[in-house]
Amino acid sequence: MFAIYYVICIIYCFIQLNKRYRTSGTEYSSPELDAIMVLVMAWVLAPVDVSLTWIRIYKKAEEARINREKIY
Repeated sequence: MFAIYYVICIIYCFIQLNKRYRTSGTEYSSPELDAIMVLVMAWVLAPVDVSLTWIRIYKKAEEARINREKIY
């Protein structure tokens, strides 16, 4: 059970790293150290990132709802 969770977290973290490298490039960071960090801390990083992403999306939706109500 823990192994499946760990593998899912690693895949998620590497997908997020790939997105970041595509948008900003790798000029300022070390992809090797990032990969090691993902392998060691993926079980913590993935849930935290998902939570923060969900909070950000919810906040934007709430702001859009408030702005829509101000128009009417």
